[in-house]
Amino acid sequence: MESSLTWTDFYKKYFDAEKCLAKYLSPQSDFVNDSVVQPIARVSNFFASGSLKGDILIVYGGVTHLHLLLSACDHFKEIILMDVLDTNLQYVKKWKNNHPLSFNWKDSFKILQESEEREQWTEKEEMLKQSITIIEKVDLDENSQEVLKIFPQADCLFSAHHLTKLCKDHASFISSVNNMSTLLKVGGHLIISVFINCTYWYIDTLKFPILFIDEDFVRKVLRDEGFVIKEAMMNRRTNQTTFSVMDYESILFVLAQKTKNV
Repeated sequence: MESSLTWTDFYKKYFDAEKCLAKYLSPQSDFVNDSVVQPIARVSNFFASGSLKGDILIVYGGVTHLHLLLSACDHFKEIILMDVLDTNLQYVKKWKNNHPLSFNWKDSFKILQESEEREQWTEKEEMLKQSITIIEKVDLDENSQEVLKIFPQADCLFSAHHLTKLCKDHASFISSVNNMSTLLKVGGHLIISVFINCTYWYIDTLKFPILFIDEDFVRKVLRDEGFVIKEAMMNRRTNQTTFSVMDYESILFVLAQKTKNV
């Protein structure tokens, strides 16, 4: 994927993982139901299906969405995180090493469970830290497939919101799906979440672009790239008062299985 077709350089220069987490994933956030509560429930249901298991799970971009992986460490022996943004990788390393200034997920989890069950979430967070064995920077460009081939193929591949944030157009989105498919075994599963009908989001006063796509486009791309969709669930936006901050209509969660190499 050519760098001219992505917003990667813009995100590299201006994106701040800690500010993003505070704005969209903290318990004080106006978006906490849409960004924490509903997504955790949706992805946990995917993992609870019984079909998602194996040795390796690879997270491809968007590695700040660690809350969506809490159920994964029960099903996979090893988790590999890869991202193009240094700020995301620095955040994950601070969190994994229990840095005092890392984002406190425990506060966000309080809205999910009663006190005794919150302890289980804390235990899962520690299990997740132990499951993560590799944290790697991977630049997405025209040579991505060759770079990605050095990694072991995964039994499951996970990508949360990453593609719509970095891809400028449909061609670069398709190229990214093709690139990340290199990481997945035939027969393996893909979990992907994308914003639907969205064009921008703000962190503080800085406006970041998002690729406008719809559900039909996502389904077609996955089919064309050798995937069979097993489940596709749409989370409609519940916060109707902050469109000036982020204008998405819905979040689409897809569970698909790779049936062939394309």
